[in-house]
Amino acid sequence: MTVSFKTFGCRLNRAETVRFEQAFAEAGVAAVPFGEPSDIVVIHSCAVTQTAENECLRLARSLRRKNPGVFLVLAGCAAESAKPETLAALGMDLIVHRDRRDALVAAVLAKLAERGQGGPADAAAANGTKLHRALLKVQDGCSCFCTYCIVPYTRGAPRSRPFAACLDEARKRVAEGFQEIVVVGCNLAFYEDEGKTLPDLLRALTEGAGDGRIRLSSLEPGKCEREVATLMAKEPRLCNFLHLPLQSGSDPVLKRMGRGYTVAELRRTLDAICAEVPMLGLGADFITGFPGETEPLFEETKRLIEAYPFSNLHVFPYSERPGTPAAAFDGKVPLETRKRRAHELIALREQKKATFAKRHLGQTVDVLVERIQNGEASGWTEDYLECRVDASPTLRQGSLLRAVPYAVDGSALRAKKAE
Repeated sequence: MTVSFKTFGCRLNRAETVRFEQAFAEAGVAAVPFGEPSDIVVIHSCAVTQTAENECLRLARSLRRKNPGVFLVLAGCAAESAKPETLAALGMDLIVHRDRRDALVAAVLAKLAERGQGGPADAAAANGTKLHRALLKVQDGCSCFCTYCIVPYTRGAPRSRPFAACLDEARKRVAEGFQEIVVVGCNLAFYEDEGKTLPDLLRALTEGAGDGRIRLSSLEPGKCEREVATLMAKEPRLCNFLHLPLQSGSDPVLKRMGRGYTVAELRRTLDAICAEVPMLGLGADFITGFPGETEPLFEETKRLIEAYPFSNLHVFPYSERPGTPAAAFDGKVPLETRKRRAHELIALREQKKATFAKRHLGQTVDVLVERIQNGEASGWTEDYLECRVDASPTLRQGSLLRAVPYAVDGSALRAKKAE
C-alpha cells in the first residue's frame, strides 16, 4: 500500500506532513511522490486566503473525478474553514479536523479495514522526495485574531509541545544526519512549556545541534525577537535569519489590522536587532491594499522598507477572507491598486536583496547543499541567500559546505569552496 501527499501553505503544514509520512511509514505504508499512482492521497490544505482554500478544494474535486478508486483525505485549515455542505460535496473518504490530526494515520487505516482494503507495503520502498532540512514543529495555534486572518479559527488557541519532546525529536533528526533543523509553529512567539520560552528552547536546541545548525521560521514581532537576536549574536549554530510578519508600515493600517504595535515600536525593534546582528538576514511579510490604505499610507510602508536592510520580503495583495472582520470593512482598495502596490514592493525587494547579497562578497559563508547538478552545488546560506558552488565528486546533498562568494547573479551568490 502506498500514500502520496500534496501540501499547501506554510512550513507548519510541511512539518505536519513529514510527521504524517513518518507515521504511515511506521505502519508499513510507503510514500511515493505526488502525481504517481498511490492507494491513498492526503491533501494538506491551506486557508490563509480564500484563493488558497479554493485551490485546495479544486484539487480535491479533480482528484476524485480522475481517480474514483483512490482513498482521498483532506486535512489542514480548509477542513475547518470550508462550509460543511462544500466539504460534503467533495467526495472525500476522510476529512480530518484539527482535534484528530494526530490520529490521521490510524483513522485512514481503520476506514480502509472497514472496507476490506489494506495490507501494508514495505515502508523501506518509499521513494518520496528527500528533505535536507528537518522541520521541527514545536507549537500550534494563535490567539492574536488579526482582523484579516482566519488562522485562529482554523488552528485554535496557542498550545506548545513539551520542551523535552522537542529536544528528543531534534536529537533523533541530528542522529539521522540532518545538518539543519527548522523550528516551526503557527505563532512561535507564544511558545511556553513549564516556564520555558522560545529563546530557552532555541538555546537548548543549539547545544544539541552538533556540527549542524538551527533555523527559525517566521516570528511574530513584539514579543521575543530581541532576545532571539541576542542569542543569534552569541551562538553561531543559530542561523542569523529572522522573518517578521510586519504587514504594514503605517499606524492607521496596523490599527485596523489589529496588529497591536505601532511603527515607532517596530522601528525600535528593527534598530535593536540589526545592531545586535549586523549581518542579519531580515525577512518580512507585507500586505498591500488593506481596507483604508490610501496612497500616502502606502508610501509610509515603502519608507519603512527603504530604511532597513531587508534581505527578503513576502508581499501579498490584500484578499478578502470570508469569516474575518476585515472582509466587511469599508474603504476597500481597488484590486488593480492592490496589485500595483504589491509590484512596487516586489521591485523594492529585488533591489534590497541584491544589495544584501553583495555584502557577502569575499566573506566566508556556510551553505546547506540541497541540489547537485552538472557539477554545480546549490543551497542556502545561514542568512537564507541562495548560493551556487562548484561541486567536488565527494560532495553530498544535505551536507554543510564552507564557501567564499566572488560574484552576485541577481540575488544569488556564486562562490568557491573555502580553502
